[in-house]
Amino acid sequence: MHYVAIGTFARDALISKEIVSRRRNYTYPSAFKNVQSYLDAQGGRAVIHFETDSAESILRYTADWPELSFDIFPVVPSEKAWETYLQTAE
Repeated sequence: MHYVAIGTFARDALISKEIVSRRRNYTYPSAFKNVQSYLDAQGGRAVIHFETDSAESILRYTADWPELSFDIFPVVPSEKAWETYLQTAE
């Protein structure tokens, strides 16, 4: 299943540098695939689009980044997104 995680962190230059540095060499948990991610160093946000079927890998990933607080949302595949939207709108 696909998810989008929005991580927020303090707008501090030292924390931003640390996150950028660790992000380059980070080893993802097994069963966790980072599809795409973005880091807004000045805004204090990270957006991660990932795929996993394991709640354990999500917990491990979030535990590896204690300076971030995460909001995680499931994502509906694009082929089904419009159908899902129509069902909820009715």
